[in-house]
Amino acid sequence: MGETRETNPLVLQFRRGGVARDLRLMAAQGLLPLKPEDLLELWTGLVRDADSAIRAAAEKSLTDFAAVELMPILKSRDTPVAVLAWAVSKRAEPELREATLQNTSLPDDVIEQLAPTLPQALAELVVINQTRLLRNTALLVAIESNAGLSNDQKRRLRELRETFRVGEQPAAAAPASAPAPAPAAVAEPAELAPDVEEIPEDEVSITEDEYLVRTLSEEDRQKTEKVSAVQKIYRSNTAEKLITALKGSREERSILIRDPNRLVATAVLGSPRITEAEIESISAMKSVSDEILRTIGNHREWTKRYTVLNNLVRNPRTPVGIALSMVPRLNPRDIKGIAVDRNVPEPVRKQAQKFVKGEQKQGSK
Repeated sequence: MGETRETNPLVLQFRRGGVARDLRLMAAQGLLPLKPEDLLELWTGLVRDADSAIRAAAEKSLTDFAAVELMPILKSRDTPVAVLAWAVSKRAEPELREATLQNTSLPDDVIEQLAPTLPQALAELVVINQTRLLRNTALLVAIESNAGLSNDQKRRLRELRETFRVGEQPAAAAPASAPAPAPAAVAEPAELAPDVEEIPEDEVSITEDEYLVRTLSEEDRQKTEKVSAVQKIYRSNTAEKLITALKGSREERSILIRDPNRLVATAVLGSPRITEAEIESISAMKSVSDEILRTIGNHREWTKRYTVLNNLVRNPRTPVGIALSMVPRLNPRDIKGIAVDRNVPEPVRKQAQKFVKGEQKQGSK
């Protein structure tokens, strides 16, 4: 099964909970300017929201999503399981269900739930996939229970059982151990649990002057146009900031990444417009929250860039555990620099010193 793509940081923030109702409803209605695949993943979480209006809006967004746009997403092995499971279970179009059933990233247990009731044409896609049927005999049992199978499909399943002796007991069986538990009902993926707790989004109350100091350097605070841009953002509500973070300019993102509201700051990382150069710049910022740096540090694609690694290790705001895990990935020259850098946390500096000492010992042999 292919490795799924990175989940958008903003989608992760919604998944963790604590997002205000009006923002969840806005997201469920498709009003956030995210990439289609990110919207689909967000909606599959919101269909289980505690609020019925949000559930209904997310369901409508998923149902109304254009089939022509959905098709390539369902064919991709990088598509999240929750999106595939929803499409094959809830969308009515046979061509969409067919594409999803043929996607190797769709788990066997999802197909197992659907197998007894699949139409004959879609059941054929299960019958011909011997690899799935042999690795999961519960799926074989489920598809055999489908009353709509043709005689030919039944014959092929029967021959599969006979050829590979599926379900037969060995002639000289060892003393029977405790029977394996029956397969449990398939649950939705755990990471998509509904937001059952209503926690107000963290609106940190700061003054306009404090916001200017937080988001602009002393030099930039002398520039009228930059001050005006920050003042405009400061006076926006959370929903407006969220939209700006997702589709605004690079300058606006550089302001909002420092916003005290974690949802707004995270939205910057989730923007379809953010560039790798911006990620490099943010990873070096000492005025962003440690959660922003943690999100960057946990992102596989971003940490493939050496500059991001180096910046995170040197940034005193980076969570120590993240920085320590990255020290071994730096080149010897940078590790030597970190070993004597008093601005990095002591545990990071000490680990770098250990690497330096280890190199010196090897060099003296």
